[in-house]
Amino acid sequence: MKLYLNNREQENCARKERNCPKPPVPPHLRKNLLDIELDTLDMELLQKIFGDEDTTAAAVHIIKEAPPEIQIIILQLMVILGKEA
Repeated sequence: MKLYLNNREQENCARKERNCPKPPVPPHLRKNLLDIELDTLDMELLQKIFGDEDTTAAAVHIIKEAPPEIQIIILQLMVILGKEA
């Protein structure tokens, strides 16, 4: 599994000015902060958890559309369950 942070705007701002103000991220943009890439092992783990391919596909869609806080919790649970399996 790979986790990408989408903070390019803040990086560009930091390059231009050292003391760049960082306003809070509005709620409608928060889900664009993280991008999760699930590999085959993650998909196999989710398949074991949910039982069939349709439910797994729905779960992956929900995970990718969830707020970043929820995505991080889900990824931590997947790591824990992956170690037990």
